[in-house]
Amino acid sequence: LKLQFLYLIGCKERDRSPTMRSALHLLLLAGSAAAVPHEAVHAPQGYTKGPAASADVPLEFTFALKHSEESLAWLRETVATVSDPDSAEYGRHVTLAQLREKMAAPKAHVARVTASLQAAGFHSMSVHDSGDFIAARADAAAAGAYFNATFCSWTQDGTPAAQPIVRACEQMYHLPSDVAPLVDFVSGLVHFPATSTLKVTAPMSEVHRESDSLRSNSLKDLRATYGLDGVAPTGKSNVSVAFTQFIGQFYSPKDLQTFEKVFAPAQAGQVLAKKVGPTQPGEGVEANLDAQFLLGTSAGLDVWVWSNQHKNPVNNQEAWVEFLTNVANNATVPDVVSMSYGEGWDTLTGAYMNRSDVELQKLAARGVTVAASSGDNGAGCNAKTEEFVANFPASLPHILAVGGTANCKAGSGAAFFSSGGFSSTHARPAWQDAAVKAFLGAAKDLPPANVFNSAGRAYPDVAACGTVIIVSRGHFGPVSGTSCSCPIFSGVLGLLNDRRVAAGKSKLGFVAPALYKAYAQDSSVFSDITSGSTIGCGSAHWTAAPGWDPTTGLGTPNFAKLSEALLAF
Repeated sequence: LKLQFLYLIGCKERDRSPTMRSALHLLLLAGSAAAVPHEAVHAPQGYTKGPAASADVPLEFTFALKHSEESLAWLRETVATVSDPDSAEYGRHVTLAQLREKMAAPKAHVARVTASLQAAGFHSMSVHDSGDFIAARADAAAAGAYFNATFCSWTQDGTPAAQPIVRACEQMYHLPSDVAPLVDFVSGLVHFPATSTLKVTAPMSEVHRESDSLRSNSLKDLRATYGLDGVAPTGKSNVSVAFTQFIGQFYSPKDLQTFEKVFAPAQAGQVLAKKVGPTQPGEGVEANLDAQFLLGTSAGLDVWVWSNQHKNPVNNQEAWVEFLTNVANNATVPDVVSMSYGEGWDTLTGAYMNRSDVELQKLAARGVTVAASSGDNGAGCNAKTEEFVANFPASLPHILAVGGTANCKAGSGAAFFSSGGFSSTHARPAWQDAAVKAFLGAAKDLPPANVFNSAGRAYPDVAACGTVIIVSRGHFGPVSGTSCSCPIFSGVLGLLNDRRVAAGKSKLGFVAPALYKAYAQDSSVFSDITSGSTIGCGSAHWTAAPGWDPTTGLGTPNFAKLSEALLAF
């Protein structure tokens, strides 16, 4: 070992192969700090491991630096008070400057991690403006030595074999023992890009036929059902709503124009007010859905698209992490964000999920509302243990989870695919405790106690229709999933925000506590969904019930009553 070390030191840099450089970096690390395991997960379904990556392939990573316990305690207290209608601090959101001052990682920790990476051959390092993320690049040889990992090409089912991504072969990595305590997680190693499970449920047609029950005017139906007929922005606020575009998804401006002409003629000609991140005209069904129904439901509010596309096509960063870091680095952000992507928590680590919730708390502190589709796999199912599996990020405490009903008409029951249940990793927040306990105490057909965590964060919180008609590639057709529900409810939240601001009140920010509070005062602010059931594990599943339940949460919005209730806070 000593001879090999001396030989490598004696070689000129240009004479060292990637393998030699890897060995040198590993030996240097061994001499300074032992490598310790940091994260280990299993790959999500739908990904297949391929051959080893070339040693010289360029890779990119993002290091999430830990926050101090003092900073985390401040953030929790701030979010709790500014989001609680009973608090004197309700709605007094903090500025980005205040947030950065409190939440930046200690400079000594930033310096230590940066020095460690530089010594190991990483380059193009940059500390994000938020002060708690570091981006760095390295080839697979240097990165493999640093992380004590090998890299493989992985292919997702349904994508061309020529478009693999690179991740750790064994789905685990190590960090030097002096760096590990300073880092929550590193993206680009074991976490895979989140996906959409939106389904096209019938062949699309070049002609819209409203007489066909499969092709009814979903926007017209939901406006009638949720009390949105005649509702428009006040014109007295600058409220904006946004949808996210993740990897490979781009909306079509042409299809949006067609949607407006046919379904929302009062908004004909409206274009997106702002585009953040790399975007281009596209034909993504998910992106088209989000653009069309967020714009259609918000009825004239400014609509943004926040595009999160991979910077490095080889080991493309998780779009979720990219979104969180991009928002954290931007002074101008939308007031409501709709996100229709997700995955099961069992493919992620506790550190990754906890840090994700911290990032959501940072947005909540700034007054931003983030809503996520609850998922399309019902209760979720671990086939080996037959335990329910909650979805991420919908089951995190500081996001609003949106479930789905079968259609947009009044009286619709829960959609069979609408995901919900209880987190196995996060405790139930106090603001939903009464509503959830009422369900657990009254339900007559609960699944066996060993398949779910009755003390966990319960989701979804609310619901909207889960099947709609969209325009994609110039054709009309139905799509199904809670990907439909989320932009619809987000549009409603935008209009509710608009009315608060017009009345001289604060923006809603993290809205879940206020929604549960409004429901506790008058349950008619939501239309209760009491029919339908969702898929589960074998015979174990969730069934709709009076009040909150794991199929559709508190129910679908009654706009007039909900607006009145929220204006009273």
